[in-house]
Amino acid sequence: MKKRYIFLLIFIGLHIPLAFWFFNSPMAISDDEGTNEYFEDLGLTCTIGTDSIHGHPLRWVEVSTLKDDTLPIIIFTHGAPGAANNFFQFLEDTSLLKHARLIAIDRLGYSPDDQGNAEVSIQKQSEAIAKVLSHYSYPDVIAIGHSYGGPITSAFVLDNPEKVKAAVLLAPAISPDEEKDFAIVKFTEWSLTKWAVPAFFMVAAAEKKAHETELRRMLPKWNSVKTPFIHVHGTDDRIVPYANISFSKEMIPDSLLTIVTIDGGSHMTPWEDEDLVTELLLEQLKR
Repeated sequence: MKKRYIFLLIFIGLHIPLAFWFFNSPMAISDDEGTNEYFEDLGLTCTIGTDSIHGHPLRWVEVSTLKDDTLPIIIFTHGAPGAANNFFQFLEDTSLLKHARLIAIDRLGYSPDDQGNAEVSIQKQSEAIAKVLSHYSYPDVIAIGHSYGGPITSAFVLDNPEKVKAAVLLAPAISPDEEKDFAIVKFTEWSLTKWAVPAFFMVAAAEKKAHETELRRMLPKWNSVKTPFIHVHGTDDRIVPYANISFSKEMIPDSLLTIVTIDGGSHMTPWEDEDLVTELLLEQLKR
């Protein structure tokens, strides 16, 4: 019992800087007002879409300078924790906006109206991507996912190969054999500490605890890959091991797989390697 009290004191001491870091980091959740102001300051107009699926409100942010249904869509799916604005640096990119309509989604459990309502099913999360896209007409899609958004993007692509031009996975947590345990998840389980855990972290922890099972559940989907996959991973990723590359090599035919290794790269690919990701997306758009 004394150990738990010690851990409680440590967690409370860490909680304030943790919360401060998150809400001032690229992974912070942004409400409608903040989202609109962000793009208005850049001279851009965004559209915030809403719907519902599987008992969750569904929210996404679209930026299109050319309202043209003949343009492809790039749809971005964040990790855990995260939010649509993990990808705002791409939604404002003029080089991408010349060629595509750009959409970033709040995954189920992470939108401003759904925080704390965890949805651990990879299948249901992937169906949310399809629901968002059902609001649009388009010739094809490039689906991109970071971290835990990687297997969700993969599930969507594997279920809808006829709609997807390419899948881009950034440091994806796709291998059930490479799941890492994080001691801090214990704080979401203990009655003495879980009251102090932010809602976004409770959702991430719930996903983490179910993730290996969910990844094994989707293994049969990998038996019929028909879409080109690009797997981008840093060698120094301490959150999702670089060894996930081996899973892609095992499951995806060589003719459909491109591996991009970032020597010394961390898990923060969308922010630390933005130029590389943009270049990869432009290459796919021009194919």
